Amino acid sequence: MEISVRPVRADDAAAYVRLRRKVTPYRVTTEAAVRHGWRSEPDVAALLVLVAEARGEIVGIGQASQDTWTSDRGAASGLVMVDPERRGAGVGGALYGAILDHLRASGADRLRGWAVDDAESVRWCERRGLTHTRDLRFSRLDLVDIDALPEAPPLPAGAALASWAEVEPTAVHQVEAAATADEPNEVAVDAMPYDEWLTEIWEAPETDLDASTVAVVDGTVVSYALVEADRSTHRIWSGGAGTLREYRGRGLAKAVKSAALRRAAAAGITTAYTSNDEANRPMLEVNTWLGYRPCGTELLYGGRL
Repeated sequence: MEISVRPVRADDAAAYVRLRRKVTPYRVTTEAAVRHGWRSEPDVAALLVLVAEARGEIVGIGQASQDTWTSDRGAASGLVMVDPERRGAGVGGALYGAILDHLRASGADRLRGWAVDDAESVRWCERRGLTHTRDLRFSRLDLVDIDALPEAPPLPAGAALASWAEVEPTAVHQVEAAATADEPNEVAVDAMPYDEWLTEIWEAPETDLDASTVAVVDGTVVSYALVEADRSTHRIWSGGAGTLREYRGRGLAKAVKSAALRRAAAAGITTAYTSNDEANRPMLEVNTWLGYRPCGTELLYGGRL
Protein backbone atom coordinates (compact mmCIF):
# COMPACT_ATOMS: atom_id res chain seq x y z
CA MET A 1 0.00 0.00 0.00
CA GLU A 2 1.52 3.32 -1.08
CA ILE A 3 1.29 5.90 1.69
CA SER A 4 1.66 9.67 1.47
CA VAL A 5 1.93 11.98 4.48
CA ARG A 6 0.91 15.64 4.36
CA PRO A 7 -0.04 18.48 6.73
CA VAL A 8 -3.64 18.52 7.88
CA ARG A 9 -6.22 20.87 6.35
CA ALA A 10 -9.29 22.31 8.03
CA ASP A 11 -11.57 20.13 5.91
CA ASP A 12 -9.82 17.00 7.26
CA ALA A 13 -11.66 17.43 10.57
CA ALA A 14 -14.49 15.14 9.44
CA ALA A 15 -12.05 12.33 8.66
CA TYR A 16 -10.28 12.95 11.98
CA VAL A 17 -13.56 12.54 13.88
CA ARG A 18 -14.52 9.38 11.96
CA LEU A 19 -11.14 7.82 12.72
CA ARG A 20 -11.20 8.92 16.35
CA ARG A 21 -14.63 7.38 16.91
CA LYS A 22 -13.52 4.16 15.24
CA VAL A 23 -10.32 3.78 17.25
CA THR A 24 -11.58 5.17 20.60
CA PRO A 25 -15.40 5.09 20.65
CA TYR A 26 -15.44 6.09 24.32
CA ARG A 27 -14.07 9.57 23.55
CA VAL A 28 -16.40 12.42 22.59
CA THR A 29 -15.16 14.36 19.55
CA THR A 30 -16.76 16.85 17.17
CA GLU A 31 -15.53 18.49 13.98
CA ALA A 32 -15.94 21.97 15.45
CA ALA A 33 -13.93 20.97 18.53
CA VAL A 34 -11.15 19.50 16.41
CA ARG A 35 -10.83 22.58 14.23
CA HIS A 36 -10.94 24.86 17.26
CA GLY A 37 -8.19 22.83 18.90
CA TRP A 38 -5.96 23.16 15.87
CA ARG A 39 -6.54 26.93 15.66
CA SER A 40 -6.20 27.73 19.35
CA GLU A 41 -2.84 26.12 20.10
CA PRO A 42 -0.29 28.85 20.92
CA ASP A 43 2.75 29.16 18.67
CA VAL A 44 5.06 28.09 21.50
CA ALA A 45 3.38 24.64 21.46
CA ALA A 46 4.76 24.00 17.94
CA LEU A 47 1.69 21.98 17.02
CA LEU A 48 2.06 19.59 14.09
CA VAL A 49 -0.88 17.63 12.65
CA LEU A 50 -0.35 15.22 9.77
CA VAL A 51 -2.59 12.88 7.80
CA ALA A 52 -1.57 9.68 6.05
CA GLU A 53 -3.38 8.90 2.81
CA ALA A 54 -3.68 5.73 0.77
CA ARG A 55 -5.32 6.11 -2.66
CA GLY A 56 -6.81 9.43 -1.57
CA GLU A 57 -8.32 8.04 1.65
CA ILE A 58 -7.17 9.25 5.06
CA VAL A 59 -6.07 6.13 6.94
CA GLY A 60 -4.01 7.68 9.74
CA ILE A 61 -3.52 10.82 11.82
CA GLY A 62 -0.41 12.03 13.60
CA GLN A 63 -0.33 14.93 16.03
CA ALA A 64 2.31 16.33 18.37
CA SER A 65 2.99 19.47 20.37
CA GLN A 66 5.07 20.68 23.26
CA ASP A 67 3.32 20.82 26.63
CA THR A 68 2.82 24.48 27.50
CA TRP A 69 0.69 24.43 30.68
CA THR A 70 3.63 23.23 32.76
CA SER A 71 6.82 24.54 34.34
CA ASP A 72 8.53 21.31 33.20
CA ARG A 73 9.91 22.48 29.86
CA GLY A 74 10.87 20.04 27.13
CA ALA A 75 7.92 17.69 27.60
CA ALA A 76 5.76 16.91 24.57
CA SER A 77 2.61 14.93 23.81
CA GLY A 78 1.96 12.86 20.71
CA LEU A 79 -0.85 10.96 19.03
CA VAL A 80 -0.78 8.38 16.23
CA MET A 81 -4.08 6.89 15.06
CA VAL A 82 -4.37 4.32 12.28
CA ASP A 83 -7.51 2.78 10.87
CA PRO A 84 -7.62 -0.73 12.44
CA GLU A 85 -8.19 -2.19 8.97
CA ARG A 86 -4.96 -0.57 7.67
CA ARG A 87 -2.58 -1.53 10.45
CA GLY A 88 0.67 -3.35 9.66
CA ALA A 89 1.31 -1.41 6.43
CA GLY A 90 3.71 1.20 7.85
CA VAL A 91 1.18 4.00 8.31
CA GLY A 92 1.87 4.50 12.02
CA GLY A 93 5.63 4.27 11.54
CA ALA A 94 5.61 6.94 8.85
CA LEU A 95 3.60 9.33 11.02
CA TYR A 96 5.67 8.62 14.12
CA GLY A 97 8.95 9.26 12.34
CA ALA A 98 7.73 12.64 11.10
CA ILE A 99 6.51 13.55 14.59
CA LEU A 100 9.87 12.73 16.17
CA ASP A 101 11.77 14.84 13.64
CA HIS A 102 9.45 17.78 14.29
CA LEU A 103 9.62 17.56 18.08
CA ARG A 104 13.42 17.31 18.13
CA ALA A 105 13.65 20.35 15.86
CA SER A 106 11.29 22.29 18.15
CA GLY A 107 13.43 21.59 21.23
CA ALA A 108 11.40 18.87 22.97
CA ASP A 109 13.35 16.15 24.78
CA ARG A 110 10.55 13.84 26.00
CA LEU A 111 7.44 12.37 24.42
CA ARG A 112 4.37 10.73 25.94
CA GLY A 113 1.06 9.55 24.61
CA TRP A 114 -1.87 7.27 25.39
CA ALA A 115 -2.16 3.89 23.68
CA VAL A 116 -5.25 1.75 23.30
CA ASP A 117 -4.99 -1.23 25.63
CA ASP A 118 -4.63 -4.03 23.08
CA ALA A 119 -1.74 -6.36 22.30
CA GLU A 120 -0.99 -4.84 18.90
CA SER A 121 -0.75 -1.27 20.23
CA VAL A 122 1.40 -2.37 23.17
CA ARG A 123 3.85 -4.15 20.85
CA TRP A 124 3.96 -1.09 18.58
CA CYS A 125 4.99 1.14 21.50
CA GLU A 126 7.49 -1.30 22.95
CA ARG A 127 9.22 -1.79 19.59
CA ARG A 128 9.93 1.95 19.63
CA GLY A 129 11.50 1.85 23.08
CA LEU A 130 8.59 3.53 24.85
CA THR A 131 7.83 2.67 28.47
CA HIS A 132 4.43 2.12 30.07
CA THR A 133 3.97 4.27 33.19
CA ARG A 134 0.28 4.92 33.91
CA ASP A 135 -3.24 3.61 33.23
CA LEU A 136 -6.27 5.69 32.29
CA ARG A 137 -9.78 4.37 32.96
CA PHE A 138 -12.65 5.44 30.69
CA SER A 139 -16.17 5.21 32.08
CA ARG A 140 -19.71 5.52 30.72
CA LEU A 141 -22.99 6.60 32.30
CA ASP A 142 -26.49 6.23 30.83
CA LEU A 143 -28.50 9.43 31.36
CA VAL A 144 -31.78 8.29 29.80
CA ASP A 145 -33.20 7.61 33.27
CA ILE A 146 -31.98 10.64 35.19
CA ASP A 147 -33.87 9.50 38.27
CA ALA A 148 -31.39 6.63 38.54
CA LEU A 149 -28.69 9.10 39.60
CA PRO A 150 -28.04 9.10 43.35
CA GLU A 151 -29.46 12.00 45.29
CA ALA A 152 -26.90 14.79 45.52
CA PRO A 153 -25.42 15.34 48.97
CA PRO A 154 -26.61 18.40 50.88
CA LEU A 155 -24.49 21.48 50.33
CA PRO A 156 -22.48 22.78 53.29
CA ALA A 157 -23.54 26.01 54.91
CA GLY A 158 -22.88 29.06 52.76
CA ALA A 159 -22.55 27.04 49.53
CA ALA A 160 -24.63 27.33 46.35
CA LEU A 161 -24.47 25.94 42.84
CA ALA A 162 -24.33 27.97 39.63
CA SER A 163 -23.69 27.35 35.95
CA TRP A 164 -20.55 28.61 34.25
CA ALA A 165 -22.78 31.03 32.34
CA GLU A 166 -23.63 32.71 35.66
CA VAL A 167 -20.06 33.38 36.85
CA GLU A 168 -16.96 35.11 35.56
CA PRO A 169 -14.45 32.99 33.63
CA THR A 170 -11.60 34.29 35.78
CA ALA A 171 -13.15 32.64 38.84
CA VAL A 172 -13.47 29.26 37.11
CA HIS A 173 -9.92 29.48 35.76
CA GLN A 174 -8.49 30.05 39.23
CA VAL A 175 -10.14 26.89 40.57
CA GLU A 176 -9.32 24.72 37.57
CA ALA A 177 -5.68 25.84 37.53
CA ALA A 178 -5.26 25.06 41.24
CA ALA A 179 -7.13 21.73 41.19
CA THR A 180 -5.51 20.44 37.99
CA ALA A 181 -2.04 21.03 39.43
CA ASP A 182 -2.88 18.43 42.11
CA GLU A 183 -3.94 15.68 39.69
CA PRO A 184 -1.63 12.67 39.17
CA ASN A 185 0.34 13.19 35.98
CA GLU A 186 3.73 12.49 34.47
CA VAL A 187 4.09 16.19 33.70
CA ALA A 188 2.59 18.60 36.23
CA VAL A 189 -0.06 20.92 34.80
CA ASP A 190 1.02 23.80 37.03
CA ALA A 191 1.22 26.78 34.67
CA MET A 192 -2.15 27.43 33.02
CA PRO A 193 -2.16 30.92 31.41
CA TYR A 194 -5.55 32.59 31.64
CA ASP A 195 -5.64 33.85 28.05
CA GLU A 196 -4.84 30.40 26.64
CA TRP A 197 -7.37 28.72 28.95
CA LEU A 198 -10.03 31.24 27.95
CA THR A 199 -9.51 30.46 24.26
CA GLU A 200 -9.00 26.71 24.53
CA ILE A 201 -11.58 25.88 27.21
CA TRP A 202 -14.12 28.62 27.91
CA GLU A 203 -14.58 29.66 24.26
CA ALA A 204 -14.38 26.14 22.81
CA PRO A 205 -17.50 25.24 20.77
CA GLU A 206 -18.04 22.02 22.73
CA THR A 207 -17.97 23.70 26.17
CA ASP A 208 -21.52 23.79 27.51
CA LEU A 209 -21.63 26.86 29.75
CA ASP A 210 -25.17 26.05 30.90
CA ALA A 211 -24.47 22.45 31.98
CA SER A 212 -20.97 23.08 33.35
CA THR A 213 -21.35 23.79 37.06
CA VAL A 214 -19.52 25.45 39.94
CA ALA A 215 -19.95 25.54 43.70
CA VAL A 216 -19.77 28.97 45.28
CA VAL A 217 -19.01 29.39 48.99
CA ASP A 218 -19.46 32.84 50.50
CA GLY A 219 -19.14 34.40 47.06
CA THR A 220 -16.03 32.47 45.99
CA VAL A 221 -15.98 29.72 43.32
CA VAL A 222 -14.34 26.72 45.03
CA SER A 223 -15.33 23.68 42.93
CA TYR A 224 -16.07 23.09 39.23
CA ALA A 225 -17.23 20.53 36.69
CA LEU A 226 -16.69 21.06 32.95
CA VAL A 227 -19.14 19.58 30.43
CA GLU A 228 -18.20 19.22 26.75
CA ALA A 229 -21.19 18.35 24.58
CA ASP A 230 -21.66 16.65 21.22
CA ARG A 231 -25.33 17.32 20.56
CA SER A 232 -25.29 15.45 17.24
CA THR A 233 -24.82 12.18 19.14
CA HIS A 234 -26.45 13.32 22.44
CA ARG A 235 -23.24 12.61 24.32
CA ILE A 236 -21.11 14.61 26.76
CA TRP A 237 -17.56 14.38 28.00
CA SER A 238 -16.46 15.36 31.49
CA GLY A 239 -13.64 17.74 30.60
CA GLY A 240 -12.51 18.10 34.19
CA ALA A 241 -13.64 18.52 37.77
CA GLY A 242 -11.95 19.61 40.95
CA THR A 243 -12.13 21.43 44.25
CA LEU A 244 -9.75 23.78 46.03
CA ARG A 245 -7.72 21.91 48.66
CA GLU A 246 -9.17 23.73 51.65
CA TYR A 247 -12.73 22.86 50.57
CA ARG A 248 -12.25 19.15 49.87
CA GLY A 249 -14.01 16.47 51.87
CA ARG A 250 -17.32 18.36 51.97
CA GLY A 251 -19.09 16.62 49.08
CA LEU A 252 -18.68 19.53 46.66
CA ALA A 253 -17.25 17.39 43.83
CA LYS A 254 -20.27 15.11 44.05
CA ALA A 255 -22.59 18.10 44.10
CA VAL A 256 -21.19 19.89 41.04
CA LYS A 257 -20.83 16.73 38.97
CA SER A 258 -24.32 15.55 39.87
CA ALA A 259 -25.82 18.93 38.98
CA ALA A 260 -23.88 19.09 35.70
CA LEU A 261 -25.16 15.66 34.66
CA ARG A 262 -28.75 16.55 35.49
CA ARG A 263 -28.53 19.80 33.53
CA ALA A 264 -27.08 17.98 30.52
CA ALA A 265 -29.78 15.31 30.67
CA ALA A 266 -32.49 17.97 30.82
CA ALA A 267 -31.05 19.41 27.59
CA GLY A 268 -31.37 16.07 25.76
CA ILE A 269 -28.05 14.35 26.49
CA THR A 270 -28.40 10.57 26.85
CA THR A 271 -24.84 9.34 27.53
CA ALA A 272 -21.92 10.69 29.55
CA TYR A 273 -18.27 9.67 29.31
CA THR A 274 -15.27 10.49 31.47
CA SER A 275 -11.73 9.33 32.19
CA ASN A 276 -9.54 9.19 35.27
CA ASP A 277 -6.00 8.19 36.05
CA GLU A 278 -6.13 4.94 38.03
CA ALA A 279 -4.11 6.71 40.74
CA ASN A 280 -6.84 9.33 41.21
CA ARG A 281 -8.82 7.28 43.70
CA PRO A 282 -10.96 10.13 45.13
CA MET A 283 -12.40 11.07 41.73
CA LEU A 284 -12.83 7.43 40.73
CA GLU A 285 -14.90 6.97 43.88
CA VAL A 286 -17.04 10.00 43.01
CA ASN A 287 -17.68 8.70 39.49
CA THR A 288 -18.49 5.20 40.76
CA TRP A 289 -20.98 6.75 43.20
CA LEU A 290 -22.58 8.63 40.29
CA GLY A 291 -23.03 5.34 38.43
CA TYR A 292 -20.23 5.48 35.86
CA ARG A 293 -18.98 2.06 34.76
CA PRO A 294 -15.65 1.22 33.05
CA CYS A 295 -15.81 1.04 29.25
CA GLY A 296 -12.17 1.23 28.16
CA THR A 297 -8.54 1.57 29.19
CA GLU A 298 -5.60 3.44 27.71
CA LEU A 299 -1.97 3.11 28.69
CA LEU A 300 0.49 5.99 28.96
CA TYR A 301 3.76 5.34 27.13
CA GLY A 302 6.72 7.67 26.98
CA GLY A 303 10.42 8.06 26.49
CA ARG A 304 13.32 10.35 25.78
CA LEU A 305 13.74 11.78 22.29
